[in-house]
Amino acid sequence: MEKIVEQVSLDGEWVELIKRAKNLGMTTEEIRQFLQQSESVHNA
Repeated sequence: MEKIVEQVSLDGEWVELIKRAKNLGMTTEEIRQFLQQSESVHNA
């Protein structure tokens, strides 16, 4: 069986932001909600 790996390019600033949020105690779900709210504000 052949393993398929998807390569993803990550923005370093976003990665750093998420790491800092985790270090401040935010959960993955809280970060996800924040990003979704931010996206909806920018698309309005």
